[in-house]
Amino acid sequence: MALADNRVQRVFTLCILYFAQGVPWGFMTITMANYLSGEGLSTDRVGQLTAFALLPWTFKIIWAPVIDSLQFKGFGRRRPWIVLAQMLMALALVGIYFAEPYLVGDGMDIEKSADLLLWTFFVHNVFVVLQDVVSDALAVDILPESEQGAVNGAMWASKLLGTSGGAAVLATVMNDYGIQGAVAVQIILLLLIMLVPLLLVERRGDKRFPWDSYKPEDGTGSEQTGHRSCWLIVQDVIRGFSMRTTVSFFFLVLLSLIGWGVMETVLKTVCNQRIGWSSTHTSHVMGYAGVPEAISAVLCGFLGDRFGRRKMMVFGMGGYGLVSILFAFSSDYWSHSYPTSLAADGYWDNHIVWSYAVGYKIFLAAFVVNYLAESMTLSWTKSSATMFTIFMTLSNVGHVVGNFIAGEVEGFFGAEHSFTAMGFLNIVILALLVLVRREDVIERVKAEAAVYG
Repeated sequence: MALADNRVQRVFTLCILYFAQGVPWGFMTITMANYLSGEGLSTDRVGQLTAFALLPWTFKIIWAPVIDSLQFKGFGRRRPWIVLAQMLMALALVGIYFAEPYLVGDGMDIEKSADLLLWTFFVHNVFVVLQDVVSDALAVDILPESEQGAVNGAMWASKLLGTSGGAAVLATVMNDYGIQGAVAVQIILLLLIMLVPLLLVERRGDKRFPWDSYKPEDGTGSEQTGHRSCWLIVQDVIRGFSMRTTVSFFFLVLLSLIGWGVMETVLKTVCNQRIGWSSTHTSHVMGYAGVPEAISAVLCGFLGDRFGRRKMMVFGMGGYGLVSILFAFSSDYWSHSYPTSLAADGYWDNHIVWSYAVGYKIFLAAFVVNYLAESMTLSWTKSSATMFTIFMTLSNVGHVVGNFIAGEVEGFFGAEHSFTAMGFLNIVILALLVLVRREDVIERVKAEAAVYG
């Protein structure tokens, strides 16, 4: 059986690929960022490090036309690219070993190690972006519309669980076996995951290995593999974004995650420097928060298909904005403890900060999984992978901008009211959803079909 014919295989493959993206992401942006923050690295520098790691995601659009136009006949449209990207993701992590001597011991130099990690994270994420673009393109190719919401929820949940493991589990591994041990675990895991796309095929008749024969069925071979002019792809994209609905969604996605980028960075400083958590404890809290976040992603993906994705997007981003504002106004109580028999010493320390660090991600997942699914639906031209990638790139641009400006926002508003300002931003941006109508896309597709046959 092939991915296009077997629902279990395609869901498993897409989910395991997203899980592979999440593990290093959690290690880099949570475990290592908290470690550096705990050693005194400023909010501004932590934000720069995280933003630079995410920077390749802002030009993922460069990859999309390449994979749409350059394909390997007989092996499937996406599979060879996925295998290549997965292997390079693993190899790029070796760069962390060069920064390790400056991260521990007598030779510790946090500023120098941050500079070295910055470039390692950047190179690694160049290949993660390639894997992500091709995985998304594969999803666009093989997922029926009826599965898009639920499967996007499962994919995003898998990435969150990977992020959770990369943060919480690898924080423990790093504490017990050092940075080299944590990196080795990731390299082995990524190479094992590479076996999944290596051994499976996209469609019946595709070659698994170079020595296999190519036997496309149902006369689809010429349509599923081969090359396509980049100029035709550009024309498709221009046409795709010539509608009010897609333009409005363009700006919604671009602006929606700026607040997240700011608040996640400031929250690290609050946890590691203001209330005195250790970097390992912060990574555990932020990492294990990925479990309820993943549950929310799966549930809200299903609810989005059932009751409407726009409603779930409003619930998710609106809820995130509201809890952030409430968190800001509770700042006088961030250091307080709550008596409970569940805690070893009888007190739940910093219960408000803990609740926010876990709770906001539940709302964020509801928004993200539904805008992912809606982006697939609104990617309506033949170059759907490129159009979908543009939507994803825009969200990453917003996230990176938020990371970059976190230090400045904190300096202007203060740590507490950085959450107030960004919470209001999250809520106001949702007004753009009024201009987004899926029906516009459906009517445009029908109109073009009638004209061009």
